[in-house]
Amino acid sequence: MYLLHLNVDEGGRSVGGSGNGGSSGHLIANPAATSAATVTELHDCQVHLQEVERAAKSSLESVKRSNVVVEELSQKLLGCGDGVGAGAGWGGGGTQIEIPPCPACDACPSCPSCPVCPSVVASFGSTTSGQHSKKWLTIGIPTVPRDENHLGTTLESWIRQLPVHDKDPLYDDVVLVIMNMHGEGHDWFYKAKEKYSGNHPFSRYFRFTEETYVTPDPVPHLTAGKDPGDANHPGFRVRKQTRNIASLMKESEGLGDFFMFTEDDMQICDHGLVSIQYMLNKAELYAPDFMTIRASYGMNGIFMRDEDIASFSSYLLEHQARRPPDHLVVEWFAGEKPQSATLKRGRKHMAFRYNILHHLGVVSTLRAERSKTFPVCYEELGEPTLFEVEAFNFKTCIDDDIWPCDVDPAVRTMGIPWGHMCMGPLCLNGANPKKKGGG
Repeated sequence: MYLLHLNVDEGGRSVGGSGNGGSSGHLIANPAATSAATVTELHDCQVHLQEVERAAKSSLESVKRSNVVVEELSQKLLGCGDGVGAGAGWGGGGTQIEIPPCPACDACPSCPSCPVCPSVVASFGSTTSGQHSKKWLTIGIPTVPRDENHLGTTLESWIRQLPVHDKDPLYDDVVLVIMNMHGEGHDWFYKAKEKYSGNHPFSRYFRFTEETYVTPDPVPHLTAGKDPGDANHPGFRVRKQTRNIASLMKESEGLGDFFMFTEDDMQICDHGLVSIQYMLNKAELYAPDFMTIRASYGMNGIFMRDEDIASFSSYLLEHQARRPPDHLVVEWFAGEKPQSATLKRGRKHMAFRYNILHHLGVVSTLRAERSKTFPVCYEELGEPTLFEVEAFNFKTCIDDDIWPCDVDPAVRTMGIPWGHMCMGPLCLNGANPKKKGGG
């Protein structure tokens, strides 16, 4: 990746600098011209550098697009310092910026000088291995022992929809991360791991792992007493589940452009993967920098960008004793608190009109009591299933399937009646033909 070495003393003067191997380009500013403006320009250089690094670390499958971005940003770096000490020689003690050039690399053979360094390629793996290094979508599934093999049923629902040939645009571009949150004794997990690993035709889509990022309970004295909590105040079990979710996110960070939350007892609905592709692509058109999009209920069907995983996992851990995770996630992406509003940075949170997951159990992992009736596949997601701030708004987007829909008319499209695409017993039309909301 591009590295910028700035060795400047308190007065803004250079005290030397070093490269990172290979030849380096130097931009030397006249020390006599060093001023507060110089420091400001150096700050701008650092900002540009961060942009370059983020671009260089982006999906290698999008490397051609990234190359353009990185090349443009590298020109900004080369322009840093222009007009500051113009005409200065290469000697003296001026402010020094070293930018080691990045040699050509195999990941982009069509480019004469590939701006993605070998170190970045090595960190993500080679694209010549037959598999994408960074996926389009990571699906995170925490799992615990249950009486019935809900995990197996859930994974089979995904297998029915995962691409089977390399002509499919999503072939090898999806990964399911299944994390055992219980340790030894979770037989369904180990049976699934054995079944879907090795020579299984869909093994490329699965990553089985144990919880490795263990963090302490912030209120151990309450845990010692096994505090039960309630619907709005997390007890010791819910706090543990919050930490489990944070562990899963840390394990999944960097694997895909988007991350999806779901659970081991939530089947994906018919055409669910197609609806996800449609939903995310349309959300990108409506709001290219959108923060999240909601397509189910509870801690399920929430999609966020990979770059927000660290932010949200930290937020969960910090506030785990205050609210359950399915409340904290809404607080976070809706910017309901000063801290979360700062993290939101004015980006939109969005909602899909329909539910794309089917719940297998009758007891929620976040609630001890038997659950009320859950929405079926492609039932509309409004209140009270979701909070008002996250639910699809039918008044403003009655003919659309993505909310908010206040976009340029040239971009906006009519919604698709997804409810009519699912006719089985798990679907809206199969479960309750007279119920409204099928699209």
